[in-house]
Amino acid sequence: MPKLHPFPALFAGLVAGLLLLITSQFLISMTHLNAINERGHSTDKLRVALLLEGPTYDQGWNSSALESLKELQQRYGFSLEVANNLKPDQVKAAATKYAANDYDLILGHGVIFSEPFTQVARSYPNTRFVSFNGEAPYPNQTTIRYDMKPAGFLVGTLAAKMTRSGKVGYILVDKPPEFAQVKGFQEGVRKASPKAEVIIGKVPDFNDIENAVRTTREMIARGVDVIYTTGDSFNLGVITEAQRSKVYTIGYIADQRFIAPDYVLVSMLQDVRQCYRIIMEQFMQNKLPSGKVMYGLGEGVNRLSPFGPMVPQKIREEIDKELKLLLQHPVSFGG
Repeated sequence: MPKLHPFPALFAGLVAGLLLLITSQFLISMTHLNAINERGHSTDKLRVALLLEGPTYDQGWNSSALESLKELQQRYGFSLEVANNLKPDQVKAAATKYAANDYDLILGHGVIFSEPFTQVARSYPNTRFVSFNGEAPYPNQTTIRYDMKPAGFLVGTLAAKMTRSGKVGYILVDKPPEFAQVKGFQEGVRKASPKAEVIIGKVPDFNDIENAVRTTREMIARGVDVIYTTGDSFNLGVITEAQRSKVYTIGYIADQRFIAPDYVLVSMLQDVRQCYRIIMEQFMQNKLPSGKVMYGLGEGVNRLSPFGPMVPQKIREEIDKELKLLLQHPVSFGG
């Protein structure tokens, strides 16, 4: 047998290795190109805009959105622009600006963005518009709705079990998307304690801290000793005011027990991170549905934070039992 010289053998090995590498890179490139063709662009060029009605530092609805998108930005590598403190009459111009600049996805974090997005969406079919609690008539629109009646029922049950005066309060914004949760809250209170009184306080705007704090004082003067507050920016003011009178509160959207650790019983979380994870995963896979999409307890978007130390173990177990019943028999209540 002829003797194989080391250099030709090494050369043959290098050639074989290069061929394998080129083939591998070709296959990877084809996969990447297929992904680009399906999406219309590559992920490193994805441009996302987040529009907020209030400030980014509210420790609730708006700050949760920004934190969620920054977390997802690390995962997907998209560029992110944020416009905050937008008034209703500024939304259409902001959406038009981003769409005209070829942004792929515009997220309006609230109900006020729905109608302006509808006015803009038809003119920019290559941009996807996502809002909350509104309408989405065009194929490039999605509106996310939280199934809040079961969440309200759960919180109402807790409030009824924790009141000593037999009077519980609920402070909300006077807008239709909020009403389903109020109904659930009232039903939860009625089931847990039929004689308990529910006092409802409404304010006109999610950022109306002054009216929310005044409503808190009025409720306390009427004997309310547990308050559920479902605002954005005004939750901080309500919880702080209630703490001064040693009145229990239930937080909303984020885990707000840190504001008043001895007086916040629990928070009903709207896990904005989970919501945006679902949105971005579906969008990146070209599977984000058009129209109305409902998220709730079953998707992990709504869930309870850990209880505060003042909630007895027996009541925790009773609330956990109610939660399991709701998950076993899911019904979409809307809102």
